[in-house]
Amino acid sequence: MTVVEPSVTAAEQRLAELDASFEDFCRDHIVPVERFLRGLCGDRELVQEAVQETLITARDKWEQISGYEKPLAWVYKTARYKLMNEQARQRREATTALDEVPSDRLAAPPADSREAQDWLLRCLRRLPARQAAVFALALEGWTDPEIARILGMADNTVRSYKSAARRRLKELAEEGR
Repeated sequence: MTVVEPSVTAAEQRLAELDASFEDFCRDHIVPVERFLRGLCGDRELVQEAVQETLITARDKWEQISGYEKPLAWVYKTARYKLMNEQARQRREATTALDEVPSDRLAAPPADSREAQDWLLRCLRRLPARQAAVFALALEGWTDPEIARILGMADNTVRSYKSAARRRLKELAEEGR
C-alpha cells in the first residue's frame, strides 16, 4: 500500500482548480477578445493566431493572472500585442503588400445584426489603430480609465480618441448612404 502525501494531493487539486477556472474564463471571454482583435485587423487567420498565442501565454501565467482585479484587461492588452507581433511578422514575410483597406465606399449599415457587426468591424479597420482599439473596448463596456490602463494611455487621450472615432464612423456611415 502506497501512502500519498497530503501536499501532493493538495497541489494536484490546486492545479485542477486552476484548469477549471481557466476553462471557465476562456468560455466566457474568448468571443469578446476575438471580436476586439477583429476590429483591429481584418485577417481572420492573424486574429486566430493572436488569440491562440494569447491563450497559451495566459494559461502559462494563469495562477498569477487569475489573482488580478481584472484578468480580462491583461488578456486584451496581451492579445493586442500578440496581434501587432503577428502583423509585423506577416509584413516581414510578405512578398507583396497587404491590402487591408476595404473598398472605397461602404454600404449603409445593414438591418441584420450579424451584418451590422461585420459592417462596424470593416469601419473600425478604416480608423487609426489606436482609435479603433479604444472604440472597440468601449463597445465591450470597458470604462475610460480601464481602457487607458489596457492601452497604456492617459484617460483624456481615451476620451479624445473615442470622440474622434465616433465622428469618423458617422462620416463613414453617411458616405455609404
